[in-house]
Amino acid sequence: MTRSPFDRGKRDVMTVNKIDAELARSIHPFSKLSDAHLATLLASASLRQVRARTVLFTEGERLDDLYTVVRGVVELYSEHDDRRSTIAVVRAVRPFVLPSILADRNPLSARTLESSELIVVPATLVVELFGQDPGFACAVAHELARECHGIIEDFKSQRMRTTIERVARWMLRSDQEGGGTGRIVIPYDKRILASYLGMAPEHLSRSFSALASAGVVVHGRRIMLKDRAALSTAAGVNWT
Repeated sequence: MTRSPFDRGKRDVMTVNKIDAELARSIHPFSKLSDAHLATLLASASLRQVRARTVLFTEGERLDDLYTVVRGVVELYSEHDDRRSTIAVVRAVRPFVLPSILADRNPLSARTLESSELIVVPATLVVELFGQDPGFACAVAHELARECHGIIEDFKSQRMRTTIERVARWMLRSDQEGGGTGRIVIPYDKRILASYLGMAPEHLSRSFSALASAGVVVHGRRIMLKDRAALSTAAGVNWT
């Protein structure tokens, strides 16, 4: 197996700590482990504090560990020649790239976009527990289904919706996830957001300007939504 950046002694890892049962139980798949299997996981898992812009693993490698974002943001991306595309942006609290645990080749690269805390569990242990603990296996299946659903929805959006509709939908979803305050802070560079939404940075800027008529006010990375009904119309959805 390819060694992870953590095993190579990179300075990007600030500290390494053991995790406790309460923290592990707060992660959906791990919450379904039996007490005995949870103890096994805790003996091998660790909590890593990682600097921003740290590459966690590279496309084409075999994945050694399962990662869960506890705090921070992780970008999943792919590169080909001079082209680069953001496939997903993962925020706390959830594991990511579960399908790669059972694959010989990881299809994506990952890096932190800001200082982050990650739970790291050896992939071999995850596979072992999957075969031994029915509750954990069921929880992993549900997490895989959620991840697959999200990727399909993003794929559909990029194929079937205009740039303005994509940006408007992202704003509505982000606002809902943030408690419906009408105020959003883009948690990473706008170029990352543009790549994730499947457009060039200049098209993102144009969409921001076009959505001003729907009550959207943008100042740097801060966004204010003043008219959700108009924004829903721009997004082509009935958002409630």
